[in-house]
Amino acid sequence: MKRLTILMALLLTVSLSAMAQDVVRDSVTVGTDSLAVDDNDTIDVEENVIGAKQVQQRHKAKEANVLGAPVYYDLHGNVLGEGGAASGKTSADGVYHRPKHHYLNSLDNRYSSIFVEGELLMGSSNVGVGANLTVLPNRWGGYGSAVFGVDGSNFSLGPALRLSGPESSMDWHLYCGLVLGERHLGAEGGLRMALPKVRGEFCWTSVSMGVLALNGDVCMTFGVSLDMLAVLSIMAWLY
Repeated sequence: MKRLTILMALLLTVSLSAMAQDVVRDSVTVGTDSLAVDDNDTIDVEENVIGAKQVQQRHKAKEANVLGAPVYYDLHGNVLGEGGAASGKTSADGVYHRPKHHYLNSLDNRYSSIFVEGELLMGSSNVGVGANLTVLPNRWGGYGSAVFGVDGSNFSLGPALRLSGPESSMDWHLYCGLVLGERHLGAEGGLRMALPKVRGEFCWTSVSMGVLALNGDVCMTFGVSLDMLAVLSIMAWLY
């Protein structure tokens, strides 16, 4: 009985040794040579040594700065940098102006708000001269005019509407109102074109054209700003 017990213990020891050798033989030692890096930066890593399960880890290359160089602004919101269409430009008077597509552009800082023009009235039975004043701080405003003609004087008053957006190269207005003549009422409507703001709130360069109906007579009105009026006067004097 004792011999049988010793024999069984020896057999059990031999069996356990064989099983341990098989486990060690099937195992894989991971070293630096087992890490393969291809052109796409793919690394094969054996997560389970015995099962030899491969897991691919892909490392992305560093991306370039897609936003480009930083942009700096002055106290007025103008982009600082080189001149040109993208960053604005410096005019002849040394004032830096925003580009047309700047996000801070608005109607009140893009266009003038005060417009004064000399006005000429021409009709079949009436001819006259006068002036008009328009105050247009943003989108809506008002206008008034006074014209003195051979057939009497008339006065106009009504609203004015700015048609242009902040990115437009010209300032377009639409105006219309009531006309008060000598014992008669009429109506007037017209269109004005002006340049964007250059210096201050007063516009020096604008022209307008409208139609005035009063007492059965339809007249055309033409207006020019003081700057344009001075140019036209000089040209008429020279010729």
